[in-house]
Amino acid sequence: MGAITEDQIQCKEKEIMKKIYVVFSLIFAFVLAAGSVPTAAVFADSTSAREEILEASTELGGLYNQINPSVVYIAVKSTADSSNRLDMDQFQDLIPFFQQYFNTPEQEYQRSEPEQERYTYGSGTGFVWDDEGHIVTNYHVIENAVEVTVTYHDGIVRDAVVVGEDPDSDLAVLEVEDYEAGLTPVRMGDSNAIEVGEFVAAIGNPFGNTGTITTGIVSALGRSFDLEDGSTSSGHYQIPDMIQTDAAINPGNSGGVLINLDGEVIGVVNSFSSTTYASAGIGYAIPANLVKRVIPSLIEKGSYEHPWIGFSGIALNRELSESLGFDRDQRGALIQQVIKGSPAEKAGIRGGSEPFSENSKVFVDGDVITKINGETVSGMDDIIAYLASNTSVGETITLDAIRDGREMSFDVTLAARPTAAERSGETAQNDSKITPAVGKPWLGTSVRNLDIRTRDELGLSDDVQGVLVTSVSDDSPASDADIRADDVIRTFDGVEVKTVEELKRLLEDYLPGDRVSLTIQRDDEEIELRLTLGNQPGL
Repeated sequence: MGAITEDQIQCKEKEIMKKIYVVFSLIFAFVLAAGSVPTAAVFADSTSAREEILEASTELGGLYNQINPSVVYIAVKSTADSSNRLDMDQFQDLIPFFQQYFNTPEQEYQRSEPEQERYTYGSGTGFVWDDEGHIVTNYHVIENAVEVTVTYHDGIVRDAVVVGEDPDSDLAVLEVEDYEAGLTPVRMGDSNAIEVGEFVAAIGNPFGNTGTITTGIVSALGRSFDLEDGSTSSGHYQIPDMIQTDAAINPGNSGGVLINLDGEVIGVVNSFSSTTYASAGIGYAIPANLVKRVIPSLIEKGSYEHPWIGFSGIALNRELSESLGFDRDQRGALIQQVIKGSPAEKAGIRGGSEPFSENSKVFVDGDVITKINGETVSGMDDIIAYLASNTSVGETITLDAIRDGREMSFDVTLAARPTAAERSGETAQNDSKITPAVGKPWLGTSVRNLDIRTRDELGLSDDVQGVLVTSVSDDSPASDADIRADDVIRTFDGVEVKTVEELKRLLEDYLPGDRVSLTIQRDDEEIELRLTLGNQPGL
């Protein structure tokens, strides 16, 4: 008999998993139909279903035995300021239960008095990436780690060191010291090929219960997961294209694998949604295609550069589309803010400054992005997901847009996303004073150009140049300086202002917190004011 090929193995795995999927479908259909068919028929069907279930369970066990050796248990001792780790103090009452039934090491939960104020202890899951001792897990599992150990499925324990980490994708790589040769790396799948409703299984270590498999389906695709420190609109970032599943996910599953019908890893489990720290049927996994981009860089360089455009925006809805003069079904990303010095600014992309309505935080005069490299865009999530899965730093992309009813195209050369330190303002990107965390300078006024009718109504002579204030936002720099509706802004920091566009361009050279002077025409009086520019409110 000849050797079994890799293709034959994959075909067998796919056959097994499809059978399992069919069985679960049969069970569901059987339950729905049980109340409306004769008892004898139900009994016959149940006997057949039972046989199918037993066969599928046996085969699922075989697949589990293939994959589980690639999954490891990670124990972490970390500094106490680790913000993302689940606080095990919440589970102190459950410690005896864990120790008795899950064989969880006592030292994972108990701390000596000298260490109690300095360290926290946690655990998670990881998996074998290659045969060189590299283990993949979540960043939040090893954040601020001072000691890390890896326990393999056969009980072998090894020390590990962190060789790379990326908070923005919540991924990290460990290297095991004195790792055992012959480890089996996982097979990574294509997360773009999965569909909602597809059968999946998760393997991990919930609550320290090692080697646990749970099953479910893909509940949704394309979810964007907000990081702890904020959102895209405030200059912080999201993990895009997340996979949502109803497979049971609990504390300790983080860093584990989500596998598809072929037994391939299509996602890295990173979170669950629950207020009780127990599975609520909503779990998330980082898509495999993002993982395949990030991990090699973490191994080689210790970090990963995310491609970055440097703008924020919102998705067009029907109300916005109609107000902008589009067909009500027009879709796209309405740009709100463009970061100074960013690739977007260098390419000429325009953000907004004109509020949708009084006191609105949505600005309607920015560019509308409709396509990225020919792919249709429905909102910012589409742009973020495309950048993450398909582009690299230094690559030039094409954005199709609409500006003032005209179709335009922008070639944008992607830069590296600012680091966490740069976003917090600790350092400046490209020697620029503005980072995404700083924001956009804000007066708090709505303005428009002067016309003949307005001049007549206000009694202004032809030699009075400026822009008319139509409204003033509450608690804004303009309201604090007593700027009022029907005032005319004539100069901005000593520079004459004749149009709204000129005022916008002048503002772009300033930062929130800068002090500026304004000359205001009010009735027959010319008033000199000073104010401090605010930070444009987020969306």
